[in-house]
Amino acid sequence: MKTLLLGAVAYDPKVVPIWDIIRDYANENAEAFGCKLDYVLFSNYERQVDALLKGHIDIAWNTNVAWIRTLYATSGKAKALIMRDTDVNFTTKFVCKKGSGIQNIADLKGRKFGLGSMDSAQAAIMGLYYLQKECAQDVVLQEFDSPDACGRGKSNTLKYSSLSVVRHNSDVGKHGDTGRSEFDILEQIKAGNLDAGSIGSSTWIRILEEGSYPDIESFWTSPGYCHCNFSVLLDFDTGLMESFSQMLLSQNAKKDNPVIAKMMQMEGLNQWIKVGESELRAYDSIYKAMQEQNLLENNL
Repeated sequence: MKTLLLGAVAYDPKVVPIWDIIRDYANENAEAFGCKLDYVLFSNYERQVDALLKGHIDIAWNTNVAWIRTLYATSGKAKALIMRDTDVNFTTKFVCKKGSGIQNIADLKGRKFGLGSMDSAQAAIMGLYYLQKECAQDVVLQEFDSPDACGRGKSNTLKYSSLSVVRHNSDVGKHGDTGRSEFDILEQIKAGNLDAGSIGSSTWIRILEEGSYPDIESFWTSPGYCHCNFSVLLDFDTGLMESFSQMLLSQNAKKDNPVIAKMMQMEGLNQWIKVGESELRAYDSIYKAMQEQNLLENNL
């Protein structure tokens, strides 16, 4: 019986129990689904994408950025199988301090705006993409190094004629999974060093639930896009694709099992869903943004 090797990125200690649970579930039910499962952890998505392209792993649990780079490297011939329900209609939020007078993007003129890690779709790529769309007549880009306001090395500042955009490149290689750069932005807004910034909708929901930044509000929300998916190459066996997909989807009916429920809570989903045409189209804006920002190449 084939043992599939899955790749994931170790962005947090909880990654190990998540994949242990999924692996053990797959192997305990191997006779029913026709395959076994094991996993390997990578320190960054660039190495994981490279491993998938070289055939060292069978399946990759990819961010949207890693998926786009896989798609680009295979001339559009990779396949996305399964994602979390929470990966659908993901958005970027622009936030500011309450009472700042910022109510829309036009109000950013003359302000300082924070972007997260350069490889984070939610915290940087889509934020910059929509800033450039909305400020098209003002774009005069000049990149230079400046001291990181968080005291961690350097950040890049992008100078526009109407606003300054400051990058906070925390945990590059993790594609924003740690959320660290988003909290860097929130802290700098709180301290008055930034007027506004870009974070993901999951971070926004989290801070609302925790009540951790009561003086910060959202003033703009991007159109929806998709986040993570399980990616394979086109030559991956179709029978094994179905076996792996059905193994994950079967967990949706097992949420009364405390172990499965724990895994889903840690991984941030309510159910696994198949990737269809609408989900694939929801990556188009990210592809365009990465193309404009010269981020399509998977550079190790």
